[in-house]
Amino acid sequence: MASLFEKGFNKFADIGNTLNKGANKLVGKEIFGEIKKIEAPKEFPPYESYPKYSEAEPEQWQPLTGTEQEFHLDGNIIRFPANLDTCMLYAASFRQAAKYYADRFEFRYHQCVTEYDALLNYFQDMYFEGLYPMVDRAYSLLLPLGIFNANVQDFREYQINTYHKAVDSFTTMAAIKEAKNQAADNLGNTVANSIQMQGGGFGFKGAMKGVAQAEAFNIGLGLFGKYVAHQTKMSEEEKAELFSKFKADIFFQEVYSDYRNTFFTLIHILSENGAIGKVSAETDDEFNTIINNLKNPMFPQDKVSPALAELISSYPFAAECYEVMQQRYGETAEVLKIMAYFTV
Repeated sequence: MASLFEKGFNKFADIGNTLNKGANKLVGKEIFGEIKKIEAPKEFPPYESYPKYSEAEPEQWQPLTGTEQEFHLDGNIIRFPANLDTCMLYAASFRQAAKYYADRFEFRYHQCVTEYDALLNYFQDMYFEGLYPMVDRAYSLLLPLGIFNANVQDFREYQINTYHKAVDSFTTMAAIKEAKNQAADNLGNTVANSIQMQGGGFGFKGAMKGVAQAEAFNIGLGLFGKYVAHQTKMSEEEKAELFSKFKADIFFQEVYSDYRNTFFTLIHILSENGAIGKVSAETDDEFNTIINNLKNPMFPQDKVSPALAELISSYPFAAECYEVMQQRYGETAEVLKIMAYFTV
């Protein structure tokens, strides 16, 4: 329900806009701008009220057991433990489930996101509706692999903090409004606080009367500051323009990527617990140094394959390894076999 101030201000806005239009017409130029009315906060239907996705979720994953794997690269042997092979047996299931939840996200998006504020309002519901079941599926694989000291909340936290392309895009959209509104609030506060009257000295009889008048004046300044802030916040036109530039198709791909990357959160936790040997899902400075040196034509040819084999055995999901491998050896049978195995 609108406050008395809002009602009074909006009435003033109507009168002021009528006068401004008349004045602009007289001078033949748009000199006086429109006074924006104070709008009540938008209300959105509950997320649960929108149509549900009709496709059935993928079936619960069944227990699988891998075996130790061995690959060859120019005379070097690269071995991986059975637990890693178990994870790789689920790679296709991760892709299938991530696609399902990303498709459901897209369906829900088209149902309830029609403009900028709706995106900000419903994103969290849409995103976590798919992320949480993906996390639950990935987390459940820790148990048959012998990891009993991890909890799902830690899994979620690592996932969200590490793989968040869609969250970054959403945050960018939200930050534009936040920055605009914060600047407006700061300006309004500056205006409101620029002049403050003290009691007495108004020519009125009695200090108490002077204080009362001062307080009333200062309250008026506060309301004026709110008016200034409101007039400089993001307009509906600005929101519409921003939303029109939002690339929803790329956004959906980012959601899929985040969901699929629960696989790498699984790999990370297994690595942290020593369950997959020295394999890591994340590269480090040492990796970057070696891979860059391998790209240098001055790197000794007879040392390339041992160094590359060592890198792959520790960082088998790093795309840079396979770029160098293809550059050095082309698409041989052994190169393609390794690359195909670690496609997630």
